[in-house]
Amino acid sequence: MTRDFLKGLGIADDIADKIMAENGKNIEAVKAKFGDYDDLKKQLETAKTTMDKFKDYDQVKADVQRWKDDYEKAVAESQKKIMSLERQGKIKDYLGSKKFVNDLTKEALSAKLLGELEKEESKGKSLDDLFKAVTDGMTNIIVDDKQPQPPKVGPMGGGGEGLNGVEAAFYAAHPELKP
Repeated sequence: MTRDFLKGLGIADDIADKIMAENGKNIEAVKAKFGDYDDLKKQLETAKTTMDKFKDYDQVKADVQRWKDDYEKAVAESQKKIMSLERQGKIKDYLGSKKFVNDLTKEALSAKLLGELEKEESKGKSLDDLFKAVTDGMTNIIVDDKQPQPPKVGPMGGGGEGLNGVEAAFYAAHPELKP
Protein backbone atom coordinates (compact mmCIF):
# COMPACT_ATOMS: atom_id res chain seq x y z
CA MET A 1 0.00 0.00 0.00
CA THR A 2 1.24 3.44 -0.85
CA ARG A 3 0.30 6.98 0.15
CA ASP A 4 -0.75 7.71 -3.44
CA PHE A 5 -3.14 4.76 -3.35
CA LEU A 6 -4.80 6.18 -0.19
CA LYS A 7 -5.05 9.68 -1.71
CA GLY A 8 -6.64 8.14 -4.79
CA LEU A 9 -9.36 6.75 -2.52
CA GLY A 10 -10.04 10.27 -1.22
CA ILE A 11 -8.57 9.75 2.26
CA ALA A 12 -7.25 12.86 3.98
CA ASP A 13 -3.50 13.29 4.51
CA ASP A 14 -3.62 13.04 8.35
CA ILE A 15 -5.64 9.82 8.20
CA ALA A 16 -3.37 8.44 5.44
CA ASP A 17 -0.36 9.11 7.74
CA LYS A 18 -1.99 7.11 10.55
CA ILE A 19 -2.83 4.25 8.19
CA MET A 20 0.71 4.25 6.81
CA ALA A 21 2.20 4.25 10.35
CA GLU A 22 0.04 1.29 11.37
CA ASN A 23 0.93 -0.54 8.16
CA GLY A 24 4.65 0.11 8.86
CA LYS A 25 4.29 -1.46 12.31
CA ASN A 26 2.74 -4.56 10.77
CA ILE A 27 5.51 -4.78 8.17
CA GLU A 28 8.21 -4.45 10.84
CA ALA A 29 6.56 -7.18 12.97
CA VAL A 30 6.54 -9.57 10.02
CA LYS A 31 10.14 -8.64 9.13
CA ALA A 32 11.21 -9.47 12.70
CA LYS A 33 9.79 -12.97 12.30
CA PHE A 34 11.80 -13.51 9.11
CA GLY A 35 14.81 -11.33 9.94
CA ASP A 36 17.30 -14.20 9.72
CA TYR A 37 15.98 -15.25 6.28
CA ASP A 38 19.15 -14.05 4.48
CA ASP A 39 21.41 -15.85 6.97
CA LEU A 40 19.39 -19.04 6.60
CA LYS A 41 19.57 -18.74 2.83
CA LYS A 42 23.40 -18.45 2.99
CA GLN A 43 23.60 -21.42 5.36
CA LEU A 44 21.47 -23.48 2.99
CA GLU A 45 23.76 -22.66 0.06
CA THR A 46 26.81 -23.62 2.13
CA ALA A 47 25.17 -26.91 3.12
CA LYS A 48 24.29 -27.67 -0.52
CA THR A 49 27.87 -26.99 -1.60
CA THR A 50 29.25 -29.21 1.15
CA MET A 51 26.84 -32.02 0.27
CA ASP A 52 27.78 -31.75 -3.40
CA LYS A 53 31.36 -32.41 -2.39
CA PHE A 54 30.27 -35.59 -0.61
CA LYS A 55 28.68 -36.95 -3.78
CA ASP A 56 32.17 -38.07 -4.79
CA TYR A 57 32.88 -39.52 -1.32
CA ASP A 58 33.08 -43.10 -2.59
CA GLN A 59 35.49 -42.05 -5.33
CA VAL A 60 37.63 -40.09 -2.87
CA LYS A 61 37.62 -43.06 -0.50
CA ALA A 62 38.72 -45.38 -3.34
CA ASP A 63 41.47 -42.91 -4.35
CA VAL A 64 42.75 -42.74 -0.78
CA GLN A 65 42.88 -46.55 -0.59
CA ARG A 66 44.69 -46.74 -3.94
CA TRP A 67 47.26 -44.15 -2.78
CA LYS A 68 47.71 -46.01 0.46
CA ASP A 69 48.26 -49.29 -1.41
CA ASP A 70 50.73 -47.63 -3.80
CA TYR A 71 52.62 -46.17 -0.84
CA GLU A 72 52.83 -49.52 0.94
CA LYS A 73 53.98 -51.22 -2.27
CA ALA A 74 56.69 -48.57 -2.82
CA VAL A 75 57.89 -48.95 0.78
CA ALA A 76 58.07 -52.75 0.41
CA GLU A 77 59.99 -52.49 -2.88
CA SER A 78 62.39 -49.97 -1.37
CA GLN A 79 63.05 -52.23 1.59
CA LYS A 80 63.75 -55.15 -0.78
CA LYS A 81 66.20 -53.02 -2.77
CA ILE A 82 67.94 -51.84 0.39
CA MET A 83 68.26 -55.43 1.63
CA SER A 84 69.64 -56.53 -1.74
CA LEU A 85 72.18 -53.68 -1.77
CA GLU A 86 73.25 -54.56 1.77
CA ARG A 87 73.71 -58.22 0.79
CA GLN A 88 75.72 -57.21 -2.29
CA GLY A 89 77.93 -55.00 -0.10
CA LYS A 90 78.53 -57.83 2.37
CA ILE A 91 79.45 -60.21 -0.45
CA LYS A 92 81.75 -57.67 -2.07
CA ASP A 93 83.53 -57.08 1.24
CA TYR A 94 83.76 -60.82 1.91
CA LEU A 95 85.13 -61.69 -1.54
CA GLY A 96 87.41 -58.64 -1.69
CA SER A 97 90.20 -60.34 0.25
CA LYS A 98 90.18 -63.46 -1.93
CA LYS A 99 92.23 -63.84 -5.11
CA PHE A 100 90.20 -65.53 -7.79
CA VAL A 101 91.63 -67.15 -10.88
CA ASN A 102 89.70 -64.65 -13.00
CA ASP A 103 86.96 -62.00 -12.82
CA LEU A 104 84.38 -64.27 -14.41
CA THR A 105 84.74 -66.75 -11.55
CA LYS A 106 84.48 -63.97 -8.98
CA GLU A 107 81.31 -62.55 -10.59
CA ALA A 108 79.69 -65.98 -10.87
CA LEU A 109 80.39 -66.80 -7.23
CA SER A 110 79.18 -63.37 -6.17
CA ALA A 111 75.87 -63.94 -7.97
CA LYS A 112 75.54 -67.43 -6.52
CA LEU A 113 76.22 -66.18 -2.98
CA LEU A 114 73.65 -63.42 -3.44
CA GLY A 115 71.09 -66.01 -4.49
CA GLU A 116 71.91 -68.13 -1.45
CA LEU A 117 71.66 -65.16 0.93
CA GLU A 118 68.19 -64.33 -0.37
CA LYS A 119 66.88 -67.82 0.42
CA GLU A 120 64.89 -68.22 3.62
CA GLU A 121 66.84 -71.31 4.69
CA SER A 122 70.12 -69.36 4.60
CA LYS A 123 69.10 -67.04 7.42
CA GLY A 124 71.52 -67.28 10.30
CA LYS A 125 74.31 -68.83 8.23
CA SER A 126 77.63 -67.03 7.85
CA LEU A 127 79.16 -66.10 4.52
CA ASP A 128 81.98 -68.57 5.23
CA ASP A 129 79.47 -71.40 5.52
CA LEU A 130 77.62 -70.32 2.37
CA PHE A 131 80.88 -69.89 0.44
CA LYS A 132 82.02 -73.39 1.45
CA ALA A 133 78.66 -74.85 0.45
CA VAL A 134 78.68 -73.10 -2.92
CA THR A 135 82.29 -74.00 -3.77
CA ASP A 136 82.22 -77.53 -2.37
CA GLY A 137 83.91 -79.85 -4.85
CA MET A 138 85.07 -77.06 -7.16
CA THR A 139 88.72 -76.54 -8.01
CA ASN A 140 90.70 -73.72 -9.58
CA ILE A 141 88.57 -70.99 -8.03
CA ILE A 142 91.00 -69.18 -5.77
CA VAL A 143 94.69 -68.59 -6.45
CA ASP A 144 96.83 -70.31 -3.83
CA ASP A 145 99.94 -68.21 -3.18
CA LYS A 146 101.56 -71.11 -1.30
CA GLN A 147 101.51 -73.42 -4.31
CA PRO A 148 104.49 -73.18 -6.61
CA GLN A 149 103.73 -71.40 -9.83
CA PRO A 150 105.08 -72.67 -13.16
CA PRO A 151 107.77 -70.48 -14.65
CA LYS A 152 106.73 -68.00 -17.24
CA VAL A 153 108.58 -68.54 -20.49
CA GLY A 154 108.80 -65.88 -23.11
CA PRO A 155 107.93 -66.49 -26.73
CA MET A 156 109.97 -69.10 -28.42
CA GLY A 157 110.99 -67.81 -31.74
CA GLY A 158 112.60 -70.17 -34.19
CA GLY A 159 114.66 -69.53 -37.26
CA GLY A 160 117.81 -68.40 -35.48
CA GLU A 161 117.47 -64.79 -36.49
CA GLY A 162 115.93 -63.37 -33.35
CA LEU A 163 116.97 -64.00 -29.77
CA ASN A 164 114.55 -65.28 -27.18
CA GLY A 165 114.38 -63.75 -23.71
CA VAL A 166 116.91 -66.12 -22.13
CA GLU A 167 119.48 -65.70 -24.92
CA ALA A 168 119.05 -61.93 -24.90
CA ALA A 169 119.64 -61.83 -21.15
CA PHE A 170 122.71 -64.05 -21.51
CA TYR A 171 124.29 -61.94 -24.26
CA ALA A 172 123.41 -58.76 -22.39
CA ALA A 173 125.46 -60.07 -19.47
CA HIS A 174 128.29 -61.37 -21.75
CA PRO A 175 128.50 -59.16 -24.83
CA GLU A 176 131.93 -60.55 -25.72
CA LEU A 177 130.37 -63.95 -26.51
CA LYS A 178 127.74 -62.57 -28.84
CA PRO A 179 128.00 -64.22 -32.31
